Amino acid sequence: MRLTIVGCSGSYPGPEAPASCYLLEADDAGGRTWRVLLDLGNGALGALHRYADPLAVDAVLLSHLHADH
Repeated sequence: MRLTIVGCSGSYPGPEAPASCYLLEADDAGGRTWRVLLDLGNGALGALHRYADPLAVDAVLLSHLHADH
C-alpha cells in the first residue's frame, strides 16, 4: 500500500502546493492496482497528473465539507 500526498496546503492552494489531496494505492493478489483519492482540494486535479492518470482513480472519498472540496 502506498500513500502519496498530492497536496496539503490547507483551504487555498499556492502556486506549487494544491489543497488537501491524498492518493492511496494498493495492489491486489491479481496484480491490479486500486486507487482511491482522499479529498480533492482546490488545485489538486492538475497535480494528480504527476502521480496517476485521473481516469484510473477508482473512488474519491470526501472526509468533510469544506470550501476547497
